[in-house]
Parts: sequence; C-alpha cells; structure tokens
Amino acid sequence: MKRLLLSMAVVCMSAMVWAQTTTDAAPMTAVDSLAAKIIIIPHIAITSDIPAPAQGLMMDRMKRILLKNGIVDTSDRSRFVLTVKSNVTDGEWTATVPPKYGMVVEFTFYVGDVESGILYGSHSIRKKVVADSEEDAYMQAVKGIRVSDPAFKVLIDKAKVRIVETLDARDEKLVIEGSDYEINWW
Repeated sequence: MKRLLLSMAVVCMSAMVWAQTTTDAAPMTAVDSLAAKIIIIPHIAITSDIPAPAQGLMMDRMKRILLKNGIVDTSDRSRFVLTVKSNVTDGEWTATVPPKYGMVVEFTFYVGDVESGILYGSHSIRKKVVADSEEDAYMQAVKGIRVSDPAFKVLIDKAKVRIVETLDARDEKLVIEGSDYEINWW
C-alpha cells in the first residue's frame, strides 16, 4: 500500500513539473518563425580542396548533418549552403613496419549565402588518423566526423537566426519558395 501511494505521489509530482516546464517555454518570435523556414543545402565547391574520392562521402556527411537538424533539401538550388574546407596540417609516413601514413586534418564547416558571399557561422573539427595510404587516412578522417555533434545544431540554429537578422537589416525579402539561386559559381 505504501509503495502504491509513493508511486502515485511520484507520478503526480512528475506531471506537475512537466506541465510547469511546458507552459514556461518561450513563445516563438517572428525571427524564430522565419528561421525555421530557411533551407540550407550541402555544397562542395568546384574548387574544393577535398580529394575527389572523398567528396561523395563528405557530401553524405553534410546531408546527414542537415537532416539531423531537420533542414535538408535534395535540390541543388538554394541561396544558403553548408560547405566545408579542409586543411591537412600534418602528414607523414611512420617508421613502422609496415609503414603507415599519419595525418592531421582540420575540417571547417561554413554556413553562408552564395548571393551576397556572407558567412553566417563556422565550426571546426580536427581529426588525427593513421592508415595504409594518404587517401585511406583522409577517408578515415571524413568518416570520423560525427553527424550528431551538438556543435552542428548550434552552428545551424545560430546561422539561421543571423540570416533572418541580416536580411531584415538590409530590407531584403526572404524568398522561401521558388528560389532560383545558382550555387555552382564557387
């Protein structure tokens, strides 16, 4: 009997706490409402420094990052893009038998506007990998990018708010439907 009463008390307290937290949630502002409608697409620039064999895998990672944050579009037309730049900061063969190639790669992800050239946010990831070849090491570094990294959500959310604020400050209208922005000029 005591357990039953205690269980019921815990359930009632939990329900009251849940009800209090849901009613205290901040109301959605106009900026948040517009930001929720912004579509960002993944894009690897024609002049990218990402090796050709790794570009497909990187594009998949970026699509999954955007999908995880609820805003992926399969078209190749959007004003706003998530793109990446990579820098191999260290790379050398090891003195082991068999020899391995070790490298440190820094990936910097950017959210930007291809029409104005404005960057709205960035996030860097540093990966240290060792593999049988330089190409394999680079592929391992790309595979090591965690799409569930909370920093990507922060990047995308802040970038979307900054997009709305910038367009508002410039008195530009945000065209959500029927956008015909070419993105392959990079």
